[in-house]
Amino acid sequence: MADGNGKVMEMVREELLKNPSITTGELFEKAKKLDKSVSAMSPRQFHARYPLQVKRQIAAGQPRRRSAAARARRRAAVDRAAVRNVLLQFAKDVAGAEEKSAVVDVIGGVDKYVDRVLQAAGVPS
Repeated sequence: MADGNGKVMEMVREELLKNPSITTGELFEKAKKLDKSVSAMSPRQFHARYPLQVKRQIAAGQPRRRSAAARARRRAAVDRAAVRNVLLQFAKDVAGAEEKSAVVDVIGGVDKYVDRVLQAAGVPS
């Protein structure tokens, strides 16, 4: 049976590499012809034993791609940190102004900070 299982596993691997959209039912029928002991399995058992394992092995050898949502979260995290840095710099500049006129000058120049926040957030100016 171990020899037959190896043959079935190899057949499933070859078929999945040739045609990734092949159904489990088609693979099951081919496996029954290759090894009669497979007939004793249910389609669900067959899928868990052969196609699923082969698909996992194939997927393990390929680099994982990030989903669009994961990329967006990462981009948002970077943007959030950059925006935070700009706002902290603004607060430091206001706190560092020693005279009222210097505070007014910093606050009056808030547009440059707004531009930097927008740039950090990825919004075109």
